[in-house]
Amino acid sequence: MTDPTPPWIFFDCFNTLLDDFDETGDESGLSSILDLPVREGYFAAARDFVNAYSRWRQNRLTGDDSREVLLSDRLADVLATSGETGGKPVHRLVREMIEEFERSYPKQVRPTPGVEAMLAAWCGRVRMGVVSNFYLPGWPEQLLADHGLLQHFEFVIDSAAIGFRKPGAEIYREALRQAGLTDDRAGDVLFIGDNLRNDVLGPRSLGMSAIYFDRSLERPMMEPQSWKNSIANWDAFRPR
Repeated sequence: MTDPTPPWIFFDCFNTLLDDFDETGDESGLSSILDLPVREGYFAAARDFVNAYSRWRQNRLTGDDSREVLLSDRLADVLATSGETGGKPVHRLVREMIEEFERSYPKQVRPTPGVEAMLAAWCGRVRMGVVSNFYLPGWPEQLLADHGLLQHFEFVIDSAAIGFRKPGAEIYREALRQAGLTDDRAGDVLFIGDNLRNDVLGPRSLGMSAIYFDRSLERPMMEPQSWKNSIANWDAFRPR
């Protein structure tokens, strides 16, 4: 990483600042609740639920509609696709799944290797914010606080709280607003994250610069993607 660096750095949160993928590389965060729809008869096996959720994501979250969908609505939609009438009504099962998720998910979240030293190196040299997709409002900020990282950032924006997700322009513009920047000053921002579409192409379309954080060596299910300005670990992202 070489200077000059723009005065602001916006970071993605999950699998950039905080890791949440499990030992298989899955990053849905839903591994702890997969047995519940099976137990209640909505799906024959956990894999069927996973496949249904993947299809839902592909159909709903990859188009031009950038509105966020909360976890409760996601689960209800996926359960409805099973075509089965389970042992419990959908709304009760969704509530149980959310409660179990809230108990178990924080236990699998941990700081990305080297992130504390990286943030400390940049502290005082630039201003920093976080722009994250997530399906429960307020969770990125709380998890960053839980792991001692929140103090480095002037704001944390999450898609569930504002209603729009990356790579839609709305969430980036809200980040610019919170940074006190107008759209024509988007070039004052460097964006960095692990998703090429959300954290590189989306920000660049508004005029920000971007670095792709390639985590493919650490995540078994992730295919490496080529981008000219990329890093593979936080040791490579330091001011000079």
